[in-house]
Amino acid sequence: MTIQEQAHQLELLADQVPTGIALATRSELDDLQAQVLGLLGATTTATSVQGAIQLAARQIDEVAASLENVRVQIQDAARHHLQG
Repeated sequence: MTIQEQAHQLELLADQVPTGIALATRSELDDLQAQVLGLLGATTTATSVQGAIQLAARQIDEVAASLENVRVQIQDAARHHLQG
C-alpha cells in the first residue's frame, strides 16, 4: 500500500468515528427534558428528573468532544503521513 493509499484509508477511518450518534443522543435528551417539563410542570419531581437528564447531557457532550478529537487526530495523522 502506498503512502497516499494509507492516508486515504485514514481519512475513511476518520469518517467512521461515530460523532453523529452522540449528537443525536444529546438532541433526544433535550426533547425528553422538554417532555418531562410539559408533563410534570415546575414540580420537585420534574426538577429531579431534569437534573438527571442534564447530568447525562453533560456527559454526552464530553463524549461528543472526545469523539471529535479522535476524528481530528486521525485526519491529522493522514495529513502528516502524506507530508512524510
